[in-house]
Amino acid sequence: MIRSLLALLTLATLGIGSRVVWPVERVEVVGNIQLSDSQVRAITGLEVGTPWLWAWPKRLEALRANPWVRSARLERPAIGQLRIVLEERKALATLVLGGMEWGLSDDGTLLPNPPETPIRVEGLGSIRLSDVIAIVKALPNATSIRYTPAGYTVRGKGFEVWAATATELQKWASERKSLANKPTYLYPWGESKSR
Repeated sequence: MIRSLLALLTLATLGIGSRVVWPVERVEVVGNIQLSDSQVRAITGLEVGTPWLWAWPKRLEALRANPWVRSARLERPAIGQLRIVLEERKALATLVLGGMEWGLSDDGTLLPNPPETPIRVEGLGSIRLSDVIAIVKALPNATSIRYTPAGYTVRGKGFEVWAATATELQKWASERKSLANKPTYLYPWGESKSR
């Protein structure tokens, strides 16, 4: 009984002492572009004055749930100092769904409130994100991608091309015989240009 009481008293003393003796004096956030330093600190709860010994990587779970965050890790460069290292996703294109704009990352994650991107994606029907990502990567100089149940129309400076599948567009982009100054339609048996 006395040993249990002494152990409890020792733990309480250490807990209170850790708050007073080693508080966090500095929180550094690196790798963030979309999220501000203050947003990252608020999401994690890692602020100046919190106990340094109680800053565990588990505090980053809420941050990792943010769609903009690809990965996050916690470093302790010195006593009283914390560094939160982020890798954020980047928006490859702006996707319009249900009247709202989303950023589309290279892993298919939809990103809220995206910065302006050079490529705008919109259309009718259901969208296959993997196809759109493949088209964006194959034709990075595109400015507009329109999808319908029938296929994809891609426009860019000096070209306009339609294909039923993303694979046909990727093949056309890799061969790129010419920039289609006239609208080009791709079919499994070849291509057709408007007059």
